[in-house]
Amino acid sequence: MVFLTIVRRAALATLAVPAALVLVSAAQPAPPPPRFVLAASSGTASNVYLSGDGVRWSAGAAVTGTQAPAPVRRGGTLSLYDAATLAGSALGGPVHPFAVRGGRLVASPAAAYQIQLASPEDAARAAPGPVPVSAAVDDNGALVLLYGLRYEPDSKACPVAGQACLKLRTATETSARDGVTFTGDLGNRIVIGFDPADTVGPPALMRAEKGWVVLLQGPGGCLHVLTTSWPHGAYHDAGCILDQGPAGPSGLWDARLGEYRLYGVADGRVVRAVTGSLKSVAPARFRPLALPGRPSFVRVAPYAP
Repeated sequence: MVFLTIVRRAALATLAVPAALVLVSAAQPAPPPPRFVLAASSGTASNVYLSGDGVRWSAGAAVTGTQAPAPVRRGGTLSLYDAATLAGSALGGPVHPFAVRGGRLVASPAAAYQIQLASPEDAARAAPGPVPVSAAVDDNGALVLLYGLRYEPDSKACPVAGQACLKLRTATETSARDGVTFTGDLGNRIVIGFDPADTVGPPALMRAEKGWVVLLQGPGGCLHVLTTSWPHGAYHDAGCILDQGPAGPSGLWDARLGEYRLYGVADGRVVRAVTGSLKSVAPARFRPLALPGRPSFVRVAPYAP
């Protein structure tokens, strides 16, 4: 009897081992830490999402009263800059800062940022309406805002008579490094002329494999690329890399994988493409992401100090 009891106990212990192994193997791996941040806007409501792979996104924060949010992270703060409006000799708008707590965003009180223009008289001739900005951290650690002002032919502000044009300009954070006070850089980064019946979307600034790149939709609906070695200097027109690109394109360079990740909006959905270069992109590379709602504006940025 004692021998049979010992045998039964040994058999039960042997059967219990595979069950334990099954439980361990069924455990889900921990999600990767956030590497990317994406802000999507529908009307005047925006949502901030975080992702470790650029494909699967989790909700990070919600912000109301925003139309064109541009995220940028510096150190332990993630800031969301909304579109600016012209008031006197300055452009300004709201900025929503968040304290970064690993994979969480903790909202701080909203503030107002202001760009003291170098040529306010010229800016006053631009087409009215909100001016979306793009935000980045330059090589000196200062925040830089890129924006475009559209001019119609009757403004007499474009190089070619009868054409409309988009003047791209930058503003640099002052020495206070407070994230709200900017000084407009002198001159234009580039002037893009086009038919007045055409449209050109807001520019998005990002780091490239070498130097910097600006993405924008149009003229002609194309995915347009500009290049520069320094965001405050002259920009060079690299042409269209896709005949019909998504609205509001933005992107980032993933140095770890050696590829560009491009995002935009098409048919009311956020789309994404991955490419090794920005010489051309096949339309099939843009694929929709599983994000809720029907956003009209989206911007992506690195979730890194």
